[in-house]
Amino acid sequence: MLLLAGLIVAAIVLWPSGDDAAKPKPLPIRIVSVPPLGLGFAYPKTWKRAISGKVIRITSPDRSVILLFSSPIGQPAATIAKAQAKAVLLKRYAPAKIVRDAPSRLGGRGVPSFELTSERSDKLVRILVFVTSSRWRTYVVTLLTAENPSHRRVTEARRILDTVNFSKPRKI
Repeated sequence: MLLLAGLIVAAIVLWPSGDDAAKPKPLPIRIVSVPPLGLGFAYPKTWKRAISGKVIRITSPDRSVILLFSSPIGQPAATIAKAQAKAVLLKRYAPAKIVRDAPSRLGGRGVPSFELTSERSDKLVRILVFVTSSRWRTYVVTLLTAENPSHRRVTEARRILDTVNFSKPRKI
C-alpha cells in the first residue's frame, strides 16, 4: 500500500498542473505496481504498455522513446547486472560505443548508469541504462530513443523515471 501511495503522490507532484494557461495540461496517468518484483512507476495513459517475459515495455505514442523495466537478478548484484547489460547491448547494437559511464538519477536515488549510441541503417539510436539494487533484487531500466525524439517525449520519459519506486517484493 505504501508503494502505491508513494507513486500516486510522486505522479501528482511530478506531472504538470493546469493552474496556468501557459503550462501544459496534466496528463492522465496509469500506475504500475509489480509486488512480486517490488517495483512501481507511473506513466501517461497515451503511452502503450506491453509485457514480454520478465520485461515491462512502455512506448511513447510516436514510438520515438521506449522504456524497458526488468529485474533480472533476485538479489543485490548491480555490478554484475551492469556488466551484463553492457555486453548484451554492445553486441546487439554493434557497431555501438559507450559515450558515458557515470552515476545518474532514477526514482530520486543516485544509481550507476551508462549511455551508448549505435548508428545502424543511417539511424542513430541512443540507449541510457540505469542499474540499481534494493536489499532484495536488482533492477535494470533501459531508455531507448530515436535519433531526434521530441523534447516533449523525453520530458515525459524523464518524469516516468522520476516516479520509479522500489520496495520489498511481496507475493500476491
